[in-house]
Amino acid sequence: MKKKETKFKKIQVNKKIYPNFLKMIDERNFDLFISSFRDIHPENFTHCGFIYTHKQNEKLSINEDAAFVLDNKIWFARIEEIVKIIINGEDAGFIKGRIYLQKPDLIGLHEKIKECTEDDLFLTEQTKWFFCKELRKKIMVYNLNDIIQNNIDTKPGSFYTRSEFNVEFQKFITPVEEWATECICQKLFDNSLGYLQCDRCQRWIHYDCSGLPKDVLENLNDHNFNCKICVGEMKVEKIKIKSNENENQQQVVKQSKNAAKKENQIIEEKIKIEMQERKPLKNKSVLNQSMNYNKQFINEKNSKKPIQKIKSN
Repeated sequence: MKKKETKFKKIQVNKKIYPNFLKMIDERNFDLFISSFRDIHPENFTHCGFIYTHKQNEKLSINEDAAFVLDNKIWFARIEEIVKIIINGEDAGFIKGRIYLQKPDLIGLHEKIKECTEDDLFLTEQTKWFFCKELRKKIMVYNLNDIIQNNIDTKPGSFYTRSEFNVEFQKFITPVEEWATECICQKLFDNSLGYLQCDRCQRWIHYDCSGLPKDVLENLNDHNFNCKICVGEMKVEKIKIKSNENENQQQVVKQSKNAAKKENQIIEEKIKIEMQERKPLKNKSVLNQSMNYNKQFINEKNSKKPIQKIKSN
């Protein structure tokens, strides 16, 4: 009696439901891996608010910045997401961050990029996932305008940003023309260089652009410092003040002369009036004298007795 053989059908695994997670990890297809694993094994998936770094008791949190090492290259990123998963009975941590670009990545976009430093970072919209083991260290990234305006003392080894950069449109969010150029040389602000603050305009000036000798630079607390622009402006102001003083003096002299001239005119007018008033009085006196003389002459003539003529015999 022949037995009927029972054939077992091979069960086919739906790859969409049960993807090859390890292959995704090997290919660093983390976006697909994270989203797929979360949907299939939500009980083994955890969002974290922070992760401990290699430094004792130091935490790296969301919206903070860090450096990672991958393929012998250092990557800088602003943390957006931290997740922990349990796969094959082991914990694995992943960090997602927005990527920062550096000077060499942007050197051909604008002439001013050459004046940037190794400490310049430009935040982009691009994101990347890293293994937690690829985390090198937590970093500090300052806004350069905050450093300048608030006179912030940055920590050694820190970085700063002048602008974000949009990779898709290849443009800086803050135009290069608006980047801070504090010194009179108009070069981009370099936080690693030595600066003096002008007492007059509060502008920050490079040591090399200050025009001060080394011995003065070593004893800055004992000296007031004015930048070359302010020195020039003060000279112009001094000339203007002197010119105004001379003009005021000339005006005073002119007013004095005008007052003297007016006073002389008044005196001359008075003299003229007096002369006009005296002239009729003088004529009347002469007339009276003449009339008196004539009257006296007539009286004398009338008072004389006529001479009697002697008749001759």
